[in-house]
Amino acid sequence: LQYHTNLSNAMPSDEEPPSQGFKARPELRKLSRNLVKQATEETVQEAALASDGAEGGDQESSDTGLESWNPDQVYQRALNWVGEEIQGQLLEGFLQNADQDSGTVDMHQFIEYLRVRGMNPLLDPRLKDFIDAVSTKPDTRYSYSNIRQHITRSEFKSIILNNPILLSAIKGEFVVEDFVNLVQTTDEIYEKCKELTDGSVTTYIPSLAHYEGDKWAMSLCTIDGQIHCCGDSDDLVTLQSVTKPLFYGICLDELGEETVHQKVGKEPSGHGFSKITLDRGNRAHNPLINTGAITLASMYKSEMPMSERFRSAISSYQALARGSKDGVNFNNTVYLSELDNGHRNYAIGYYLKSKGCLEGKVNLKETLELYFQMCSVETSVRTASIMAGALANGGRNVFTGEQVISERAVQNVLSIMFSCGMYDYSGEWAFEIGLPAKSGVSGLMILVIPDVMGVALWSPKLDSYGNSVRGVQFGRALVSRYSSQGSQNILHPFSNRRGSSAIMQNTFPPFPPHHGTDDNIQVKPYSTLCRTVKPYSTLCRTVKPYSTLCRTVKPYSTLCRTVKSYSTLCRTVARGLRYMRR
Repeated sequence: LQYHTNLSNAMPSDEEPPSQGFKARPELRKLSRNLVKQATEETVQEAALASDGAEGGDQESSDTGLESWNPDQVYQRALNWVGEEIQGQLLEGFLQNADQDSGTVDMHQFIEYLRVRGMNPLLDPRLKDFIDAVSTKPDTRYSYSNIRQHITRSEFKSIILNNPILLSAIKGEFVVEDFVNLVQTTDEIYEKCKELTDGSVTTYIPSLAHYEGDKWAMSLCTIDGQIHCCGDSDDLVTLQSVTKPLFYGICLDELGEETVHQKVGKEPSGHGFSKITLDRGNRAHNPLINTGAITLASMYKSEMPMSERFRSAISSYQALARGSKDGVNFNNTVYLSELDNGHRNYAIGYYLKSKGCLEGKVNLKETLELYFQMCSVETSVRTASIMAGALANGGRNVFTGEQVISERAVQNVLSIMFSCGMYDYSGEWAFEIGLPAKSGVSGLMILVIPDVMGVALWSPKLDSYGNSVRGVQFGRALVSRYSSQGSQNILHPFSNRRGSSAIMQNTFPPFPPHHGTDDNIQVKPYSTLCRTVKPYSTLCRTVKPYSTLCRTVKPYSTLCRTVKSYSTLCRTVARGLRYMRR
């Protein structure tokens, strides 16, 4: 019954304006609450019997009552019955203005209703059955001209109740409820960033030098599959270093966390991405710079032929992007260009070999070939946002629900992206923006807002760090915009339902204990991050348990290098300390 109480709270508010001719009746909230309130023991029994009779149960069971029934079965049947009543009444309210007394539903209007909420019925694989049901030519993929203008109310209700995604759209259960506002905000930021002309296109990989400098694209994908794109989002671009967090996640699942981090560290290097350097333990500093990614390439399925190693890795990328119209491809031109001009990466490979970072009989040539191949994976900006959305969704494809990368691996991936994802600008990025991100020299960049959405940005002009000028500014403006609107949680700026629900507020874990005085701050990990990724409970859902987060931002001396000075940190966390003491 608690679920249906939540359902009633999630229904559109009485003040919500109608959209495209559709609206939910205010009485529905009262109706669902009354249904739940009336579910006393007697009502539960009546509901169970009514459900049994409706499903054609034998008369003997109805006559003899509930003596022979398992109590859990009685409760579940009653719960299903109440749920069906609520859903049926909800649809009635949704349809009250839709048919204009004609007894039919305008499907063109309903499809526009879905489009406003970020769903494209012609491209979304979850809506294939829906499109087939309302199309004049089923299994033709797909044209709006084939959509029937009207269908009957009963047919519409049958279609909706059999499609969880459509039902969620009508109930307002998507993580971004006000998708129109999000679209307007991102469009405004996109246009402002378009005015930036600073930076230059990379030239050390000749095939990337052909990108037009004025190209600019943005695409976002929520964990519910809502998508919005701007600009050149259908253009194909190679992942380059954006491949590194994805490949790192795959390696964690394949090799195990302990094996991976015996060879690759977790700390920011403080140097450029192609710097030939190792940490004090003769390990690559982290998996998101060239030394770390090449080390991982040497470890990934090293006993298998090259063709199988590449096929296995790219199949995981394709699984993350499944449901996209563009898919994931391979750019052989860029690959050959990297083979011919990747002299520094060859030097890194030999350096790693000399330091014993590449164990056993590792074939250095094949290792570098695999590394270049993964950097040369090509996709559209729209598809890149779907892959980023999968990371926001805990490693599950947003359309198919397939668990491509384990949740535990994704926790580590996002932690590393947060602290090391923007080359040697990572400290500034974490301080100012505070979102997991990764950039590449092709100008592609992804942002992950855990449990909300992934964002892909592409502009070939790079700054001195190797990050997209427009992409960095977009991230800064996005966080600034929602922070200035009073958002209490930078990782959930768009979700009123999840961010403000009483259930979520009551499940916040306690603050870490405070030990020491103002001059000896011992709550470093959480207190440092609270200003950017607050509240702590939201971050826990992404990089839980708390010990995982500690591994990312400790030791304290490492964090000091990022935020410049201890005094700055003290000023930042003073308010959080006072609050925790109270």
